[in-house]
Amino acid sequence: MAQAKKFNPLLWVVALVIINGAWYSVAGGEAKHEINDQEHSTEDRTIEISSVFGLDKEISVTFSVQFFKVSSNSDNASWKITDEKGKLIANWQGSIDQVQGWEGELSPGTYIINTTMDEGLLTEQNLYIKPFENLRLEGHLLLSLGLIILAFLEPIVKKNVAKIIPKQYPQTPKLKKNPFKTNDEGMPENDQIHDNDDPWRSPTID
Repeated sequence: MAQAKKFNPLLWVVALVIINGAWYSVAGGEAKHEINDQEHSTEDRTIEISSVFGLDKEISVTFSVQFFKVSSNSDNASWKITDEKGKLIANWQGSIDQVQGWEGELSPGTYIINTTMDEGLLTEQNLYIKPFENLRLEGHLLLSLGLIILAFLEPIVKKNVAKIIPKQYPQTPKLKKNPFKTNDEGMPENDQIHDNDDPWRSPTID
């Protein structure tokens, strides 16, 4: 019986690196939500921040804002983010030549982005959401722990499977055949003795 393959820790180390590298890339991904663009702008925009896996954990966001002067002598603008209860989360007010964006965290829920600007100004606003950023550490721990458990269970599973298979599918001994000899066993028509094969036949005289 062939022996089971030995446990190879190097393969599991490689798998651990690959799976954590994949999670690192996924956790850093972001989703873009367009708030306003230069052709379609509104003063109030309502957005919904959904929870991840049903958790109430805060989600990392980046609010990107740009104002453009088209035909105006003034350059004043402002924006603010409030929750559904009217609580102020973040705001900005000043000249469009100043830094206008914001980075922070928002809990799952409904938010309103209010934008005001002088006539002759246009704006482009986008909210970038990283839903898995704040779950990065938990993801690494769970994936690593799951892979380690699987590595320890693999030899046990293989050993049990190796015991079950011979019982369900018993092997029958194979008949070795001579490739240079015709096998006539089990053929009644070839078991009869022909006249020339009679052991009591008369000797042949030349």
